Amino acid sequence: MLLLFICIASEAQLPSAKPKEFSPVVPDFNNLSADWWTQWPNVTQEQRTGWLTEVETAWKEWSEILPEEAGFDDRVKTVNLRLNGIRKNWQKREELKKISVLPKVEFPKEPTVLQWAAADAGVARGQQRFDGLRLEKVQMDENVAHSLRSLREIVGALRDVDRADPKHLDVTVDVFLAQIRHLQTLEEQRLLQDQMTTWEEELTYARGELKRMLEELQYSEKVAEQLAAARTEEKSNLEELAKERSDSQNLIFESSDAAVTLEQQIKIMNFSVESLENRLQIRKQELLQAINSVLEPGAEKQKLSLSKDLVSNAETIRTNLKRQLNVRQRQIVAWAGEDSKVMRKWWGQFEKIDSGLGRTGDLIDDIKRYESAQLFVYEHQQGWWRTVGERIQHQFVEMRSGWRNLANFKLFAISEQPITLKDIAQMILVVIGAWACSRLLSWFLRRMVRKNKTTEQSSYTLWRILNYCIVLITLVIILTMVGLDTSKLTLIAGALSVGIGFGMQAIFSNFISGIILLFEQPLRVGDLVELESGVFGRIRDINVRSTRITTRDNVDILVPNSEFVTGRVTNHTLDDPVRRIHVMFGVAYGTDPEAVREAAMAAAERVPVTYTNWQRKTEVWLTGFGDSSLDFKLVVWVNSNAVSSLGDLAAIYNLELLRELNQRGIEIPFPQRDIHVRSWAEGVPATPLATTSMRQKTGSAGSEDWPDTGGHGGDVGGDSENGGSSGIGH
Repeated sequence: MLLLFICIASEAQLPSAKPKEFSPVVPDFNNLSADWWTQWPNVTQEQRTGWLTEVETAWKEWSEILPEEAGFDDRVKTVNLRLNGIRKNWQKREELKKISVLPKVEFPKEPTVLQWAAADAGVARGQQRFDGLRLEKVQMDENVAHSLRSLREIVGALRDVDRADPKHLDVTVDVFLAQIRHLQTLEEQRLLQDQMTTWEEELTYARGELKRMLEELQYSEKVAEQLAAARTEEKSNLEELAKERSDSQNLIFESSDAAVTLEQQIKIMNFSVESLENRLQIRKQELLQAINSVLEPGAEKQKLSLSKDLVSNAETIRTNLKRQLNVRQRQIVAWAGEDSKVMRKWWGQFEKIDSGLGRTGDLIDDIKRYESAQLFVYEHQQGWWRTVGERIQHQFVEMRSGWRNLANFKLFAISEQPITLKDIAQMILVVIGAWACSRLLSWFLRRMVRKNKTTEQSSYTLWRILNYCIVLITLVIILTMVGLDTSKLTLIAGALSVGIGFGMQAIFSNFISGIILLFEQPLRVGDLVELESGVFGRIRDINVRSTRITTRDNVDILVPNSEFVTGRVTNHTLDDPVRRIHVMFGVAYGTDPEAVREAAMAAAERVPVTYTNWQRKTEVWLTGFGDSSLDFKLVVWVNSNAVSSLGDLAAIYNLELLRELNQRGIEIPFPQRDIHVRSWAEGVPATPLATTSMRQKTGSAGSEDWPDTGGHGGDVGGDSENGGSSGIGH
């Protein structure tokens, strides 16, 4: 059953009809569309050929009816040339298929080292040609983007012109010309992409053949003799160049003519380039000779031919020579001015030097490839286990050389002292060493405290003093490393003391206090603090001069750092954000205390900032017996970090207490007063009725206003007392 269902599902996914065949869109010049050509890059070559034929036919028919007096002849010819250019690109594609990126490069079977080197040189030249084609591809992509932007602008102009306007016909021709120009640019891009694909496949095949040739290399005694002779010749050329360089230097010392001096300096640059080229050629021959030697049957095991600093030094020399060449070129331009004859003379020498620098760059790349080939051949001939040590050493040398070049790169300068990555790394190591010393000292002092060798306060004081000394010594070492004269620190200290004496006490105090806060960290960003001045809020920023505190009213207050150091600061979240608050409230006499406790506990649970666990529990205490109420205290733990608005927590708990007490029918008492009335008139005895009525007019809410008797019949006096508790929040 399951198999039947899978079959039905697979049949349901099959298309029910054949895919729609391509039908080319021919532009309607009476109502030219902006996107009739958009399917052009997605169709095959055969489809584009037929499509272009139909477009040419429609254009020819429409261009013949264009008015002659409007001056369309030039643009019609341009359109025809563009259409013809697209067909020429197709013909050019067939011709480019015959062009090879590796002409006359052979990959023979069982080759010698020199045959492999010749094939490798051909592949390297082909790679350079491919890199040039890649640059052309980047430029072509920019041309396509520019052509598309121009087309969109012209299409926008066509939309803005009414069809009844005489200019509409003129803009239509411009839009079609831009569309055909863009199609031609797309064809050129496609042609370049096809050529890149063909050449990349050819280079991939060539690299595989080079690897195969390395595996099939054969020893040749004749090749060994040729390499030895070439090496001897290069060394003799190197000696001759050294003599010519010495002669040029002597001419510079003997001559006082600026032109002669400059000419000899340029010759010395040329000698330097040729000497570098000879050294690199000798290194190539050494590598080829080492590869040929390891192939000799019955020979002793050979070691890798390693040159630790040749490539890195050659790259450094080449960079310096290029920089000197640029300086000399600017010097000649400033000296010769507009004299073209003199400029041609000097520029010929400059081109010779620049060509030599290009060859040295190619030789450096060749040496890197030869070193990799040497590792491959040695591993193939002697086994990887015999060359692994030398290979690791070779990689280590390359890493060290690369790090040396990177570490000595100048980033900036301080007091004419260059600062490199090496200097910054050394500074970081000094800081890490100082931090390690501080941590080791702290561990040692804590251990002394655990063994009762010293008190905790003494160890803390000693650690602080030594820690400040470590920071000061580290700062002095870093200043010395960046090239600053530490003897001038006394002058800086004297200037600071004078400034402090002339009115910078407050600034200096806040500066030192800020440093203390940053290092000691008694306060952190986000802490809930209360200052002695009454400021209450959360710390937002701790700067060198001041600290920003946001109050519960969302007001930012900048407090000087000295107030945190010299004043009393309450940090509610220093080590533990959980703190305890006390909320006072009262209930009427006669209320069950257990019921009050349950109500208060329930009210506290409804407040979201309440914190409770097995150690910190919410409690309700009966604190006293007031004149008119039983006084209770709700003791509750709250998480200060959970209070987002920094509101009054007592108000929140009072509101929940009031709601809970009302729901449970627990009475909140009012203050009560007893009034005693005494008549001063003689002969008027106090009657029980008068006393009773008087007491009825006095309630728990307090005394009422009595009407004036209008005479001396009697004065109302009393001895009133406040009756105890004041209710919620007392």
